[in-house]
Amino acid sequence: MTGTVGTHRYEAEIRRTTHGVAHIRGASLPDVIFGQGYACASDHLPTIADQILKVRSERSRFFGRGEGDRHVNSDLGYLAMDVAGWAQRMAATQPPEILAVVEAYAAGINRWIDEHGTSDLPEWCRDAPWVRPVSSLDLFGLYADAALMASGRNLAQFLGSAQAPGDPAASTNATATPEGPLVPPDQPGSNGWALGRAVTDDRRGMVVANPHFPWYGDGRFWECQLTVPGELDVYGVALVGAPAVHIGFNRDVAWTHTFSAGHRFVVYQLELVPGEPTSYRYGDEVRSMVPRPVTVDVLGDDGAVTPLDRTLWATHYGPMVDIPLLGWSDGLGFTLRDVNDGNDRFLSQFLAMDRATSVGDLRTAVHEHQGLPWVNVIAADRHGDIWYCDASPTPDLRPESDAAFDDAVENDPLTALFFSQRVAMLNGSDPANEWVDHPESLQRGAVPPARLPELLTDTVAFNSNDPYWVAHPELRIPRGPVLAGLYRRSLSPRTRMNATVLDGRAPSGPTTDDGRWSLADLERALLDNRSLLAEQLLDGVIDRCRAADFAAVADILGRWDRAFDLGSRGAVLWREFLAGFSNVELRTAGSLWAEPFDPDRPIETPSGLAPAPASGPDPIVGHMARALDVLALAGIRPDAALGDVQYVDRSGERIPLHGANEVEGIVNVVAPYGAFQRSDLEPDVPSGDAIPGRSEVTGIRVGGYPITYGASIVMVVGFDDDGPVGRGLLTYGQSGDAGSPHHVDQMRDFSAKRLRPLRFHDADIVADPDYWTMTVRS
Repeated sequence: MTGTVGTHRYEAEIRRTTHGVAHIRGASLPDVIFGQGYACASDHLPTIADQILKVRSERSRFFGRGEGDRHVNSDLGYLAMDVAGWAQRMAATQPPEILAVVEAYAAGINRWIDEHGTSDLPEWCRDAPWVRPVSSLDLFGLYADAALMASGRNLAQFLGSAQAPGDPAASTNATATPEGPLVPPDQPGSNGWALGRAVTDDRRGMVVANPHFPWYGDGRFWECQLTVPGELDVYGVALVGAPAVHIGFNRDVAWTHTFSAGHRFVVYQLELVPGEPTSYRYGDEVRSMVPRPVTVDVLGDDGAVTPLDRTLWATHYGPMVDIPLLGWSDGLGFTLRDVNDGNDRFLSQFLAMDRATSVGDLRTAVHEHQGLPWVNVIAADRHGDIWYCDASPTPDLRPESDAAFDDAVENDPLTALFFSQRVAMLNGSDPANEWVDHPESLQRGAVPPARLPELLTDTVAFNSNDPYWVAHPELRIPRGPVLAGLYRRSLSPRTRMNATVLDGRAPSGPTTDDGRWSLADLERALLDNRSLLAEQLLDGVIDRCRAADFAAVADILGRWDRAFDLGSRGAVLWREFLAGFSNVELRTAGSLWAEPFDPDRPIETPSGLAPAPASGPDPIVGHMARALDVLALAGIRPDAALGDVQYVDRSGERIPLHGANEVEGIVNVVAPYGAFQRSDLEPDVPSGDAIPGRSEVTGIRVGGYPITYGASIVMVVGFDDDGPVGRGLLTYGQSGDAGSPHHVDQMRDFSAKRLRPLRFHDADIVADPDYWTMTVRS
């Protein structure tokens, strides 16, 4: 690829505006992507380098074994998934445009390193030997890892610790079995709204993007605009270290993504041959697992690096898994098959979406590339058309296996246990459970695009991480493949609140006389922070507390504004009260609701406070008493203002935060946890001591709720005669460097609910009060 000036290979203009947002222009796509790599490296080089170290299986080489052998298990797990081999296949099979794009992005990163070195990086990685120039192959490994973010990579620790029973090397080279669930309970989430011409004030489309991602480590977004005159002009965010725009808008269409509730992988249970734990039954056959000797280098406490040899085993499905409590025994084993394994269409997919000219064009791009790895799409265009689809690759089962899995989730304890950890488990010794290949699917074993759940309309569509079937307040998507999500099951309180808001039945509904939504209405609704469960249950709970001589509690809740704003007093008491109920009770009935969940009324039910029992303790009062005890253990007054105890520590500054997590039924999510992967050297996120039995539910710690996860990019976008208009924030800031002013500036604005204009047009960019520009070449 050649640039446009002299002998330079690449040339890009990088213009920065308020909060350090990068607007990048170039004469060709490689020029612009070179500038994107350079600018992103200036903000996030340590994270990019650390994640490349992970996918190269070199974390234990530089960081040692890690707590609980987590670095060794990670290195072995990534070898088991063969991410390096996948990267090599991607490099060999990509179209020329993608090869040029990845080469340009790597060149941008390396140009920044050439100019600035590593001596001024944050202290935790300053002059670290693992911060080094990158290759296209390194980046392809990073993108393979991104494709596994909601699938196989969650099991990396359990893949790395899997060892065959009786292996003579196991006692010498054993690693600790990881603790905890297979898939972390804090899997990233999101809200996504699209509104069409039938409900908007200007009869055009509008989109609200509100993905919930970790605020530290990997999985963060970076904000930018990419412009090639006459070819591309797109604004939004990309995952750190990746080219193109992944959530955003251009002159004609806007889109966002939410994490899909469907299953991207299956764990297969295997019946092993007695005495031969590396052989398994498959129908009437016996099949042998395939061994693969590997070695990882491990840094010891004495500074010496020694090799650790291991044999990894794989079935025809994929690598073996060390299942917590069940392990890999002489007669029972578990293996992984991931539908995204080999999905090499990730980058082509997003570039095609960046160039789309309408919702129909966007839909065609998604169907043709089939490269979205784990997300729903929610989109609207300037004409007012909208589209929702769970477009992720989904394993396709035969009809009889599809029905059997649906039944087993309810009636088989082991399947139900796996499903409670968001893992689909099937009998791998029964060939009937193989995935079905379709000529219309570019991914082997995946449901063809025509059968994926979708909704095309001109009213509204949304998703809040529940399965696809309720994507509209009234319309229902027909039953789809079982692994796309269980059908007619209960919804989370957050999903119900999103639907209630979009239906105009919440206090934060549209303010226009004709009930149509404006962009200002959407911005206000997104950050309203009102609790659905408080709206529905609070009055009854107050009455029960008064009847039980909990007058002080009743008074606190009676004065509460039923929201989770900075000044809301009573919010933390309500949160800890609700946390006493199980997820099933919050979603269905139990001792909380009078009317249970009704699949014919999924948004309205469950409803009403369950009556007090005729005899014995009142569970409502009991959970309230427990909430008081938890708050006392944390040193938090039950009438504390939320902003005094819910906060983020950012660049040494404590910033109060509004919002709530998954139990309260509000739209705006912030939470004191996050499934982020980070270096052992990166500074810890400050937090107090945990409260046994409660911190894992609400994140409460001694002293408060230290937030590490939640709303990331917040965008409200519409269209006028000149193109897109919108407001937004990247909550955790454009820079990962705690010493940068752009590490903390947007968090302050988020705390104040102060969104800024999203500057798309040249005149607006150059008029920005913090505008500056530079040109980079290589």
